[in-house]
Amino acid sequence: MTLPIIPPWDKLLGAVLLLAAVVAAIYAYGQQQFGLGEKAERSAWLGRENTALTRANTRIKELEDLARAKEHQHAQDMAAASAQYQKDLKHEKAAKDRAVADLRSGALRLRIPVACPEGAGGSGAAAPGPSAGRRDGETRAELSVPAAEFLVGLASEADEVVRQLAACQRVIEKDRQYQGEPQ
Repeated sequence: MTLPIIPPWDKLLGAVLLLAAVVAAIYAYGQQQFGLGEKAERSAWLGRENTALTRANTRIKELEDLARAKEHQHAQDMAAASAQYQKDLKHEKAAKDRAVADLRSGALRLRIPVACPEGAGGSGAAAPGPSAGRRDGETRAELSVPAAEFLVGLASEADEVVRQLAACQRVIEKDRQYQGEPQ
């Protein structure tokens, strides 16, 4: 039996096919390794991102808790300022009511200094020195109860305005503390 003779172009074709098969195998192996490397890199990247995200979420939670605590403290400060203002208003109203009651009962009298009366005979000269019965030599007139009540009410309103402004100042100070501004 004789061995068949392989033509040269078949040898060349076989060598090219063998080379193509080797290149294809190397390419497939490279793609597989690249895919595994890509998966490993993606896994490492996801791990880093998840760690950073976990830290960020923890920090966000801490800051939210801090903000809630500050808001709660601010609300308490505002409630305390409001309560103090209401207490001051009640105190002022009670003081006004006591003063009006004392005016009406005669326990309290309001007096104002007045000009000295003219001397006898209309000369316009005031009586020399303090007269008998006067302690300090000033002439004083007592206000009527309605006039005294009006003045006490007016003074009470002025005190209420002062208390309101003081309460506003407390609110502004607490607000600035809450916002972190220097006072």
